[in-house]
Amino acid sequence: MDLRRLIGLSGVLSYLVVPAGLAAQVAGGVELYGALDNSSPITRTIGGLSLSVGTPYVGIRGSGGLGVSSVSAQSGGTTQGPSNLVWATDADLVLGPVNAGLGEGFMPYSFAGIGMQSSAQPIGFTDAIRTWSYGGGLQLALGRMLSVNGEARSRHLAAIATPADSQFVRGIEYRVGIGIHFGGGSRRSSVYSRRTSANPPRAPRPSASSRTTWPVSTTSASGAARRVVPTAERYIGTPYRYGGDSPRTGFDCSGFVQYVYGLQGINLPRTSRQMAESGIAVTPSARSLSVGDLLLFSQGGRISHVAIYAGSGRFIHSSSSGNGVRYDDFATRRGQWFADHMVAARRVTGDGRILVNAFAGRSTIAFDHLDPPDSAPPPSR
Repeated sequence: MDLRRLIGLSGVLSYLVVPAGLAAQVAGGVELYGALDNSSPITRTIGGLSLSVGTPYVGIRGSGGLGVSSVSAQSGGTTQGPSNLVWATDADLVLGPVNAGLGEGFMPYSFAGIGMQSSAQPIGFTDAIRTWSYGGGLQLALGRMLSVNGEARSRHLAAIATPADSQFVRGIEYRVGIGIHFGGGSRRSSVYSRRTSANPPRAPRPSASSRTTWPVSTTSASGAARRVVPTAERYIGTPYRYGGDSPRTGFDCSGFVQYVYGLQGINLPRTSRQMAESGIAVTPSARSLSVGDLLLFSQGGRISHVAIYAGSGRFIHSSSSGNGVRYDDFATRRGQWFADHMVAARRVTGDGRILVNAFAGRSTIAFDHLDPPDSAPPPSR
């Protein structure tokens, strides 16, 4: 396999066709990186570009770069040999959030792959050493599209076949980069296209005078709970949008719940963490839940997602992994993820112990950030 074929393979692997059932979840990224391998006597510094594509948490990545390499020599003391122009290219299978919708905090990942690189002092620029490698890294999201990451790679000879291989030194290659991410849930759900016209349905927001502050009296709240699911169903297929709270622009999870309850004249706080302290607590089990109950889910040790229970094990919500507003069922593989992450449930309806306007529309949890995307497995078709 010559150099041109390997470089082509690195790029082609980054754009392999994924199964049609996962097409809506395809995401990718472009990363500028710098790498250092300081395995005495060889010092190699490379800068380059990588392209990745895949479904959340499983993807492929092709990368290639150019740099300089020098070999330390002994001659009455340590000296540094002249720098040589070198190159390296890799094709990796990545397990981790490199292709997932970015959330918050640090996200670890691992990888393994094959590659080629020039020798430290190449006679010809096309002299190549065939390698295989593996490693791991840590990615830090800087919003919805940007990330920085650092990783370490252990590189090994794949075959000893050329004199150039004698200049290969096993060691750890360190790499840092900054990436731009795209795709992964931006496409509208097919359910939406079947059920509605080209534009998402609209509904006027109720006037402030018609609203009732959470928690509300038993009579008005129970009516709102019964009506909220049919209301929410009108927006099936509306795309997911981080921070979204309108059918015209898209919804995030809590923006959707706040909006549809708002159409019933019920004021809810803005985020799932704030909603988790409103109303009255309900045991999060099938026997205890009622239609209209709020289901709260946790990721990374904190509540970060909210849905509306629709009865019979189903719930409706705006999900990043589901491409927008949709029904999910606890009995499915995807629904099991939500069942495993459900930590609380709250009820709009009160009882005799709940006072009207008890919280006066205020949450004791201050707003700190919007809810991040969920990490549930993609829907099966």
